[in-house]
Amino acid sequence: MIVQIIKKHFLLLWRSPVELLLLLALPVILIIILGSALGNFMDGDSPGMHAKVALIEHSSEREQFEKFKHDFKTELKLTQETVANVEKRLPIQALKTIFHTKEISKMMELEEISVEEKSKILQDDTYTAVIEVPQDFSYQYLSYTLLDRKKTPQLQLYENEEKQLSAGAIQSIIKSFQQQLTLESLLEEKGMDQNEVALSTISVEGQQKNLEHRKSITAKEYYTVGMAVMNALFVASTIGLIAFREKQSFVFGRIILANMSKWTYFIGVLCSAMTFSLIQLLVIYGFAWLIFDVTWGDFTAFIVITIAFSIAVGGITVLLTAISYRMHSEIVTNLFSSVIVSVLALIGGSFFPIGENAEVIELIGNFTPNGSGMSAYLAVLRGESIGEIGNHILFLTVFGFAMIMIAVMTFPKRGKMV
Repeated sequence: MIVQIIKKHFLLLWRSPVELLLLLALPVILIIILGSALGNFMDGDSPGMHAKVALIEHSSEREQFEKFKHDFKTELKLTQETVANVEKRLPIQALKTIFHTKEISKMMELEEISVEEKSKILQDDTYTAVIEVPQDFSYQYLSYTLLDRKKTPQLQLYENEEKQLSAGAIQSIIKSFQQQLTLESLLEEKGMDQNEVALSTISVEGQQKNLEHRKSITAKEYYTVGMAVMNALFVASTIGLIAFREKQSFVFGRIILANMSKWTYFIGVLCSAMTFSLIQLLVIYGFAWLIFDVTWGDFTAFIVITIAFSIAVGGITVLLTAISYRMHSEIVTNLFSSVIVSVLALIGGSFFPIGENAEVIELIGNFTPNGSGMSAYLAVLRGESIGEIGNHILFLTVFGFAMIMIAVMTFPKRGKMV
């Protein structure tokens, strides 16, 4: 009989194409819209900022380095090893490396310009900034750091006042670059062993590599999960409304008069909600896999989370049904679908990762079924194993069974059901 109840609910949904489209098509549309609209922001891209930066060198840094080696080889007792270390510290070469990194090159384009073109470039509004390297800058820098000369070399920065945002970003890069040079000079002045500094750097890089196996989450992956767990909650209100309408149309009354246990119907509603939420999630994630290439490294963990989340949805469904039957009204179910789902989606992070900057909000979000499910799904996408998300799976399962037990206690007795 339970199978027949599930079949009947599915047929009712099938005959209501509007509700079916809302449950299956709406999350797909939201994933496309939100993933595309907020993709650049969440993925760290900045298409609105594109700066052209001109670099003007009055003399070749390589020639200055060779001149420095020739002038001070005896005084500094330069060996082949020390020459190699000094060469790694050439300032303009380091500055170019900063602008050619993957993150900076997405936003800023560095062009090396000859001295003769300086006047022309300064009049060109397409350039955000011009960095001018004076004559013998690198020679003076090496003399200042290695020979304790008093003359401090300085770069000249020309900014385009009409492009304050990107110009400010370039100014920040130059300031950080100067701080790095100052730190190196300080280390040299204090006589600190450069090998120890290098060893510390290697140690830090090793710690960073330990974290790199955690895959970053793209906007489309984030909103696939966010919209899936949010819209799965609408399954609870949809099945709950179907169950209440069966009470209004005396279908449930005829079931009771046929001497069938009310718990058979109760279990049928529970299984209908669990089955349909499971199908809904698989359809949404299947679409995301085909269109957005959202793949799951640990497919077993994905299935376990989906089943646990379906249990939670089923528990909410039977609780809404029990309350509606006791109150003889669908007001609670309507309130759940119109208000409570939106609040849960906001707290759980379906619209935006609001918990990243507030631990309290993140903690509260993980105590909602959609927030806990979302955290578990995102953890799997980042490459975590099923053992690392066991707390989320346990919470979803316990939450689902708790809702079922409350629904059992709330469901009206036989004489008050009709």
